[in-house]
Amino acid sequence: MRSPLSLSPESPVSPLLWYGVLGSAVAWALQFSSGYWITEAQCSPTGGQWKIDVSAWTIAIGAVALAVAIGSAATAVTLFLRTSGVDSKGAPPAGRIRFLAIVGMTVAPLFIAMIVMTTVGVLVLQPCSQS
Repeated sequence: MRSPLSLSPESPVSPLLWYGVLGSAVAWALQFSSGYWITEAQCSPTGGQWKIDVSAWTIAIGAVALAVAIGSAATAVTLFLRTSGVDSKGAPPAGRIRFLAIVGMTVAPLFIAMIVMTTVGVLVLQPCSQS
């Protein structure tokens, strides 16, 4: 009997398949939200006394998010290549895997660009200035 969380992409709940599709989006969301709270901790009157180095934390979190997003893109490409010769409209599971791999390959570059722009933006712009 197969485990419900099988690494095989044929399973609809395969972590490998969903990592290829959603990994880059989740990496960006976690990077963006943690960056917001780190900046908030530095810039608020109470958090200012903690002396948080926003640049160091931004670089570390951005690097991890970028690695996760690139891994997600590579997973999507691998799944796409594994299902070559299969029509994306074909019968499940091969057609579903190919379709979701195409979705992962489409969104990953966008989220990779957003991760890079978010990291660079925090490093270049003043973190505690009023708009």
